[in-house]
Amino acid sequence: MLLKKSVGMSCIALSMLCVSLLLPACSSRDDSVEPSGMSISVTLRDVHRCSRLSPEIVVESAPQGTRSYQVRLIEYRADGERFLGGGSWEEDGSGIIPEGALTQYYRGPCPAQGQSGKYGFVVAAHGSNTLQPLSVRLYQFTQE
Repeated sequence: MLLKKSVGMSCIALSMLCVSLLLPACSSRDDSVEPSGMSISVTLRDVHRCSRLSPEIVVESAPQGTRSYQVRLIEYRADGERFLGGGSWEEDGSGIIPEGALTQYYRGPCPAQGQSGKYGFVVAAHGSNTLQPLSVRLYQFTQE
């Protein structure tokens, strides 16, 4: 009986040790490291405020096999996120999604007069034979 109890306690102790060693590895994250690979930049001008004219978006270092981009504009509000439209663009080798290219219900950032709003462009690079994006990047900004 004592041997059974001792073996049972050893198993529990070993399990606890494994969990305590592995758990920090699952939850730790180094936020100082930038993700490698695809990056995006957005050229916002006054003409894009409260407009159906989307800005130029430059995609650099897109994954090999990228055939198109899906772009979404999101507004971050106190009551959640709001989709403001977007669109898709076929990759032509330039890495540039031209100004005005996003036509799928697109409406540019438009905070209330005298206030600022938080927004984000989500750009997903897609290959030809999969629904899973090859890479996704977020460009966040504040519009006044």
